[in-house]
Amino acid sequence: MSSPADNQCLLQTPYFKVVREQGYFIIKEPQAVNGVVAVPTLADGRLMLVNLRRRAIGGQSIEFPRGSIDAGERAVDAAARELLEETGWQASHVRELGLLHSNTSLIASAVAVYQVEIAEQQAATTDGEVDDLLWVSRQELMRMIAAGRITDGHTLSAAMMLLASESV
Repeated sequence: MSSPADNQCLLQTPYFKVVREQGYFIIKEPQAVNGVVAVPTLADGRLMLVNLRRRAIGGQSIEFPRGSIDAGERAVDAAARELLEETGWQASHVRELGLLHSNTSLIASAVAVYQVEIAEQQAATTDGEVDDLLWVSRQELMRMIAAGRITDGHTLSAAMMLLASESV
């Protein structure tokens, strides 16, 4: 039998809360699916990666564009919006690849992953978050992963989801 102290909210912020449930600490967010990863793809098969500064790791990170889902927004629309905001490129077609859980022992919410096809033209200005865009083939992506140049868990998972969807 669990006591009331075993099930309690330890911290609540506007973005998440930390709870203790039956002795485990869990981060819970308002939405079960709270974020998206966009895997931008050109017609010739090349993939777009972004290079940006991530303060949590104190340096640069090479990733697929990603971000949160706004209140009332559909995940598919958030993927296209995040791509546009971060890179200035417009989505022409969006295909769901699935959901990923970034840390199943700590974080309750999931992130939706989408392949986002883009046209050969750049669209608008960006939010300034991204320092550089990189265009890579799937082989180059795999070499970058093997060399340890890509370490972001969302990007690693999304890359695997893309490759698995293409091999079925």
